[in-house]
Amino acid sequence: MIIARFCSNGQYYKTVYGLAQWDYGQTLQVYGLQVPDQAEVHLTEEFGSLAFTAPGIQQKDGSIAIEIPDILLQSGKNIIAHIYVCNDEQGETLRTILMPVKKRAKPENYDRTGLTPMQEILDELRCRADDINLQDDVLQLMSGGQAIGSRIRLPIREREIEMQKTSVAIEWRYTDSNQWNRLIALDDIRGPEGETPEFEIRDGHLYAIYQK
Repeated sequence: MIIARFCSNGQYYKTVYGLAQWDYGQTLQVYGLQVPDQAEVHLTEEFGSLAFTAPGIQQKDGSIAIEIPDILLQSGKNIIAHIYVCNDEQGETLRTILMPVKKRAKPENYDRTGLTPMQEILDELRCRADDINLQDDVLQLMSGGQAIGSRIRLPIREREIEMQKTSVAIEWRYTDSNQWNRLIALDDIRGPEGETPEFEIRDGHLYAIYQK
């Protein structure tokens, strides 16, 4: 367990130690903050590409607990946690925590998966995405009624989005923006024998259609 304590003097940024490469099952415990129940914690690699959103679980002692994904401790890169709250009108990063990771050799008996949580879910669901859900300004790809891929929070209500399929991914963007963002790679939703589905939008839902 890694503990971060914030004082009442408005301290915004904190560095806490105690993580080592190839650790697993680690939890970040944060004290000294008054946050709403819907607080999120964005966990990212420092100078890396992996990023995850985890709930901040309220504890009886007033702290919040955040589970650190095992995959973030495999590269040896430092981890940054952004404690974030949002509502229909605004989002705000309350505090930022840097967790240096001490690099070391991989243990011989290390048996944790090398897959990201999203890849594990996709494997379990046989890599089939069949719907997309937009609720409370959060866009989520679905498969068999279960969420897969990254959640995308839309910061402003009533902004339209459009989607396109490239040779490697499904991408989305706001209609008033030129920047395309990756939603999910096509390799992650290929059907049997590498089949790529056709996509169709009906009644506000995106359907992935696989040939029989």
